[in-house]
Amino acid sequence: MNQGLMVGSLALSCAAAGVLGCGPTVKEPETGKAISPPQNITCPEGQVLKDAQCVAAPPKVACAPGQVEKAGACVAAPSECPPGTHAAPAGNTCIADENTNQAKVDPAPAKGPCPAGMTFVPGGKYKLGYLKTEATVGDLCLDTTEATARDYEACVTSGKCNENQLTLCTETFTYKVAGKEDHPMVCIDFPQAEDYCKSQNKRLPTEEEWEWAARGADKGNQYSWGNEAPADQACWAGKDGRTGTCPVRAHPASATPQGLLGMSGNVFEWATRKLDVKVTDRVGRGGSWRDGLPNVLRVDRPGSFSVTYRCGFLGVRCAAAPQK
Repeated sequence: MNQGLMVGSLALSCAAAGVLGCGPTVKEPETGKAISPPQNITCPEGQVLKDAQCVAAPPKVACAPGQVEKAGACVAAPSECPPGTHAAPAGNTCIADENTNQAKVDPAPAKGPCPAGMTFVPGGKYKLGYLKTEATVGDLCLDTTEATARDYEACVTSGKCNENQLTLCTETFTYKVAGKEDHPMVCIDFPQAEDYCKSQNKRLPTEEEWEWAARGADKGNQYSWGNEAPADQACWAGKDGRTGTCPVRAHPASATPQGLLGMSGNVFEWATRKLDVKVTDRVGRGGSWRDGLPNVLRVDRPGSFSVTYRCGFLGVRCAAAPQK
């Protein structure tokens, strides 16, 4: 069955059953195709919510060099900001970098059979996703965090990654944005995600591997941290609302029993599956900062995106075989 059709069927059956968290879906940006599971109404970039519907946002003011837009007018941009701050996206003020101490965090040291910056997840058998299909996963190394904007920039510098359309997600991209070096790299399509992992001598995880790791392996958790509904554990919109990503290490309470961070929330993560050879859509797992209902952060939540889709809530985490 086509994954997109499967997700749509799940959405319909969910709504019919009155399951908590079911709700309307929204139109996605015209930068590809996304078939998103039910969630609260959060408008895609370039649109705003009006009368319970997403409509085109008013055009932005085109400002002259040295100026920025603020409240619909052009004002002088700050010429220089002190250390620990950066220019506000709109306005002539300097604002504090978000979690600037994250830039000082070194990758996790090598742990057991995994390279530095990766976490070991023992293999096993379980029932995958909502459909509860049998899945077997071998021992696995997975990046402890999502790849950051800094990580991807280093890959571009090395010549192994490209920077095509990385700022197309105009309001929420993180590539080369001051203060967001340690936020997840977003606005990358599936081929760019694959290239990034290959540049690290790694690969994208399979859907089975991703969910097994996110549920804490044989722990079988509903969320990466356990079965407790999300509150402050994750980067999501349900508690205080969000307008973008969080630093990848900003929510230590999101850790799986093995130590993986951000498997529930922050950004969806590209994954692969056997069906990929027959269809043009690809799997994205993990929920995101846009989501505001608890059950949409569950690790068995399905998500499907076209290979060309790029947005501010979809990133990458790589996998590798354990070292012998």
